[in-house]
Parts: sequence; structure tokens; C-alpha cells
Amino acid sequence: MAILSEKIIKALNYRIEQEEYSSLLYDAIGRCMGYKGYLGAEKLFHDYAKDEKVHAGWSYDFQLALDIKPVTPGIKAPPMEFEGLPEVIELAYKHELEITRQCQELAKLCVEESDYMTFGLAQKYLNEQVEEIEKVTTLMDILDAFGTSKEALFLFDNHLKTLV
Repeated sequence: MAILSEKIIKALNYRIEQEEYSSLLYDAIGRCMGYKGYLGAEKLFHDYAKDEKVHAGWSYDFQLALDIKPVTPGIKAPPMEFEGLPEVIELAYKHELEITRQCQELAKLCVEESDYMTFGLAQKYLNEQVEEIEKVTTLMDILDAFGTSKEALFLFDNHLKTLV
């Protein structure tokens, strides 16, 4: 008998799917940015992709600790082509807002199900989202402050190397 409800297990496996997708998306962005000469962005987004794999592992490990076999979901392929640095930063911001919404839904479900054990994991995801939102809004603020001229983007991309 599973200690978690089927709804909670499904939500945890969805969390795995979405974190794995985030990893694939950020890897795709990194590859594309590297191809376009944004070597700082390439390193930064590959680093972000590794972080997302760790976040997926939280749900895997949580379920395994409770003797539940996690489902490795099928994951859709992310886009592979991106315009440039300003666009991918905006995309990352919107993506992190969506992930935050999903994590809030997980927390809400935990409360509805009176599953306060899983609520702790949902809270861990939400705390992580505060950091994720801060990272991308800082990047957007820098772009807003210094513009998107070739010179500004060159300097900004070099700055991104220091964030890894």
C-alpha cells in the first residue's frame, strides 16, 4: 500500500517530467547560444540544465524513500533554435514563472490531500523557484539597464561566464 495518494504520485511524476524538460530546454538554449557565439550564455545555460536535473532527482528520491517506484515520463523535445541572448532570457523568465505556477499547484494539492510530508517537498521546490526567478529577473534587469547593442551584449555575455 502506497503511503501517498495516486493524485500526489501523479503530481510528483509530473514534477519529474517538467524538471527534466527544463534541463533539456536549458541545454538546447546553451547549445544554440554557443553556436551563435554567446559563450558565456552557453556555459550559464548548461549550468542551469544541470541544476534542473538535480531538481528532478528530488522527486525521484522522495518517492524511492517511500518505497514508491517513480515513473520516468516521456519528455517532449524542446525547441532547438533561438534568436539571441535577449530572447532566451525572456524565454527563461516565462518558463520559470510557469514552473513556479506548477510548484504552487503541487503545494495546493498537498494541502487539499492533507499530505504534509509531501508539502515539505513542494515547499522545497517553491523555495528553489524564488532563487530561479531572482536569477532570471536579474539578467532581465541588466539587459534593461545597459541595452542590447552589440557592445552591450558582448560585455553582458562575458559577465555571464562569471555567474557559473
